[in-house]
Amino acid sequence: MPVLRHYPELQTFLTAAELGSFSLAARRLGLARSTVSAQIQTLEKALGFPLFHRTTRHVSLTADGERYAKRASVLVEGLEELTTEFTQRAGRVAGRLHVQMTESIANTLVLPRMAEFLRAYPDLALRISLSERAPDLAEEGIDVALRLSGNKDSAYRYKRFGQVSFVMAASPAYLARYGMPQHPNDLLRHQTIDFFDADAGRTINYVLVKGREKITVEADGDLAVDNARAGLTCALAGLGIYEDFDFLLRPHLQEGKLVRVLPDWKRPGPFVLALYPSGRRNSAPVRAFLRFLDDVLVPALKPRLD
Repeated sequence: MPVLRHYPELQTFLTAAELGSFSLAARRLGLARSTVSAQIQTLEKALGFPLFHRTTRHVSLTADGERYAKRASVLVEGLEELTTEFTQRAGRVAGRLHVQMTESIANTLVLPRMAEFLRAYPDLALRISLSERAPDLAEEGIDVALRLSGNKDSAYRYKRFGQVSFVMAASPAYLARYGMPQHPNDLLRHQTIDFFDADAGRTINYVLVKGREKITVEADGDLAVDNARAGLTCALAGLGIYEDFDFLLRPHLQEGKLVRVLPDWKRPGPFVLALYPSGRRNSAPVRAFLRFLDDVLVPALKPRLD
């Protein structure tokens, strides 16, 4: 069997063997489960023996499948290392890169500049996943995860780009109708657009700081959202006072579509971190993407005077 002719099928098989699941392999590779099954069947036909035991509930390697996976993984890793070595030596960045980002960072800061990255590295195949959850990077084959986090995940390496702050704002129409709050406790008499944390199962209270004074205001408004874009849309429509990250609200504040509320009261936000598995630290695509994020995020996250 010519090995290179079935290289895609071999990669799919090794992923399924590592994860012990066709479904998880499909998720990591970005393929349909039926495609994973078909590729493995193609490889089995070429080899002349079954690689997996299959039942309606799970799959497991056959004895021949275990031996084949062990030997084949060494060969594939060696070929990938050889390819990486020579493409780096030639000054090229090639291969595949799977990036996961939160929607707010991706759509506001990173994706508008993505054309620069793709032009700089035309031999790189990029896959972007948008999610607010914290995935298992190794299980899902994610090379870099860009997150807003108060603490780094100790299981991964990380690079910090800056810290965001929360800003509270409302539309001019809303403030003209209901007035400008002068103190955090005034929020209790206003309509707030609260944020519902699906993981915590509750709305997030407002914690405002001025010098050494810290006030917590319960989020008990009649309107709650679980998506930043939805909250911003509601605020622009004059439905209430909304709090979100400074980089999301800044353009609308500059254009006068929103007005800062309680500007003397602040709440520091999380750090913007890029997490990546430790084994991929020396990956040329990962290094290239981290450099790109430096250029994009560091200037955007620098503290600014309002």
